[in-house]
Amino acid sequence: MRVLADVTGENLRQWRESKGWDVPRMARELRKAARDTGEDVAAHHGLVKMIPQWERGGRAPRERYRLLYLKVFEGMAGGLSQSMAAGADLVVRIADIRSYAAGLPAPDEIRTLEAAALAKPRKSMTPAEIRARAAEAIIHLREVAAKIAELSALLGDDAVGEAES
Repeated sequence: MRVLADVTGENLRQWRESKGWDVPRMARELRKAARDTGEDVAAHHGLVKMIPQWERGGRAPRERYRLLYLKVFEGMAGGLSQSMAAGADLVVRIADIRSYAAGLPAPDEIRTLEAAALAKPRKSMTPAEIRARAAEAIIHLREVAAKIAELSALLGDDAVGEAES
């Protein structure tokens, strides 16, 4: 995506200075944009240290920070078109979905849990051990159900946004 390539250290500094913002103000603006999109970012003092490094080119900002800069400076990033801005927003949403999906158990873990839950109890297991194992499986299944509900909600929001377009 060409837009992300526009987020160079020099551009970051120029955009910030064009608004008359100091580094702490830039950090506040990035955190505000992150809060508005539900993105998790570094603490204020961490951003205050990272922003000058990004602007000097000593360190490149991660994709999520580049997207947040684009959100803060919409229209200044080489005249972003509506479709480019929508594309940046879509990338942020996809990143959210990926982060939630990363917390889901792997298929092998699910098969192992299913096998353990369906396995006939050995005679060496006591009823208390069987109840404990069943309770563990129930807790895990509730966690999986919660993650699936979160993913469904995220996907539902995307569908609503597409229908409005």
